[in-house]
Amino acid sequence: MISKQTSQALAKGIEVYLAMRRDKKHEDYLKSKPQKKKNEISKGINIRLAGIVKRLTDKNEAVKLVEKAKKAKDQTALMFQQQKYHNLLELLDADIVDLELSELRAEYLQFVSELEAQHKPANWLDEWAIKAKDISFATHVAKLTHSSSKGSSILDSSLSSDKRYLTTNSLSDPEIDTASSNAASLPVADILKVEHDGCSVLDCLKVEDTSLFSEFTDDSEQIVKWVQGLKQAYDSDVKQSYFLSKQVFFPSGDQNYHLLLPLMSSSLAQALHNEHKQYFEDEQTKAREQRRNNKFSEIPVVSYPNKTKLNITGSNHSNASSLNGKRGGKITLLYSQPPSWRSKGKSYCELDYQALYKALSFLSKNELRDLNKYLKLLKNKELSDSQPARAAAITRKVQAIIYVLFDEVMLANTVEDTNWTKASKFTLPYQLMFEPYRDDEQVAAEKLAGNWQTVISKDFARWLNKQLDEKQLKLGTIHLELWAKLFSQELRSFIAIQEVSK
Repeated sequence: MISKQTSQALAKGIEVYLAMRRDKKHEDYLKSKPQKKKNEISKGINIRLAGIVKRLTDKNEAVKLVEKAKKAKDQTALMFQQQKYHNLLELLDADIVDLELSELRAEYLQFVSELEAQHKPANWLDEWAIKAKDISFATHVAKLTHSSSKGSSILDSSLSSDKRYLTTNSLSDPEIDTASSNAASLPVADILKVEHDGCSVLDCLKVEDTSLFSEFTDDSEQIVKWVQGLKQAYDSDVKQSYFLSKQVFFPSGDQNYHLLLPLMSSSLAQALHNEHKQYFEDEQTKAREQRRNNKFSEIPVVSYPNKTKLNITGSNHSNASSLNGKRGGKITLLYSQPPSWRSKGKSYCELDYQALYKALSFLSKNELRDLNKYLKLLKNKELSDSQPARAAAITRKVQAIIYVLFDEVMLANTVEDTNWTKASKFTLPYQLMFEPYRDDEQVAAEKLAGNWQTVISKDFARWLNKQLDEKQLKLGTIHLELWAKLFSQELRSFIAIQEVSK
């Protein structure tokens, strides 16, 4: 049972929403441009009144001052437009008689009176409750297939899930979307979502508590009518497809088929949107900057490569659904190309560091070719490789080669058992690169000596020099030291992340 305090707070929330909606319409009627309909002019009261004042007086400069006035900080947008209206009227003599002026004032007074009456809660619910049939609270929204679709949206309340698949049920707390077959009915959804202390108007309807509506009327029949109308937003068994919906014949055996209607999960799309959005916040931005500057960061850099955006709607994104509006009418698509086939080779336990670098020569052949080509270009044009932009380019190309090696290290740990390096042919420094979290006595002594990362860095530098055209490029000690330094920096970051993840 909903408490009286909650019911009163929800009723007050509805009144506040309707007042805000009323004031917005009132403000728009005053400030918007005049509209012509069937030889009649409506809206744009202040613009039309300014024209009348200019026609009836010689106070053009005073009118311009009113038109160019700025809103005060303590004024609402509506108060500012009302002030303009009254300021313009004060420029006219009190006894002036003009048909156009009289009609404008009568029109405005009638509009305000009708607007006030329309937004009294009882009157508004009489008109709008029935429109809840156009609203559905859903996880899967029909309009995300096509923005003009009038098909039914679905609220997935099933509990089944499979860890092999990313589905709506994979989400611990999915955001429920608000879909509408008629965008003009969306204000009803706003009313249903009004809440107090975690309890919404919709929650009250679901538990058959209608006490909040008693704050607006004593007529029980009127309340029943409102409730029956509003319930259609979630309690409707009528589902329909639409000619703009997609359909798929799915084989079910014996030459029989199920006709499926795929719907996009807006809740899942929103979860992915929120996931990607957090990587543009200050913390991740600073971490990426640290990486670009070859500096350490405690925050791991996270990225989703090769993702793209799919435009769902045109200009008014909320017409499709409320969450689609938050996403700006776009859905993020992840890279979905299937992995390249890779035959299972020898166990990593059977390899040594020479075999590792031999494999790296093959795996990074494109990256090596890119670096070699760039160094030759600088050599042929007699350009210094120490110039900041060129040095940064060389660093990025070397890092690309290093990342290929680290990918191989990560792959080894996914196919081998923990502590597999103890039985491997790798020397102790390389064992530590693959499994830096080992804590046996042999590893402890090597870590204490603190020389193992230097050994690997120098090995990598010598290997890289041999992969490049040493004779033409005249690579020597300076380049060995540079390669070793770059590798050492990346290795420290890589090892830190490995140890933290364990």
